[in-house]
Amino acid sequence: MKSNTKSMLALLMGVIILVADIYWTYTSYYDKLWLALGAIILVADLIWLYLDWSLMKRK
Repeated sequence: MKSNTKSMLALLMGVIILVADIYWTYTSYYDKLWLALGAIILVADLIWLYLDWSLMKRK
């Protein structure tokens, strides 16, 4: 598998996690613990997407 394909797959995976996390956080807004975990996952996923995007642009 080419490096560019792997990067695109990683970006797609990050977007899927982002959508699932937003839905999960939205449906768990009544529980502060799940809301906090959703926010942590959201930040981690955004960092993942940014890093993967910037590494892909360098090539």
